[in-house]
Amino acid sequence: MAAAPRRTDPPVRIPPDLAGPVELALARSVDQIPGPHALPGGSRYEVKWDGYLH
Repeated sequence: MAAAPRRTDPPVRIPPDLAGPVELALARSVDQIPGPHALPGGSRYEVKWDGYLH
């Protein structure tokens, strides 16, 4: 069986403002979700089966 040909896709260019370093937002358990004015710029939450998406 012959080896598959090597791909020659062009390299992916990442915009400088997305290149990093990236600070991760780790999940944590809380008793209540923050209100709509708890964060700068406000917040909103949508209930999901696997948790909350903000």
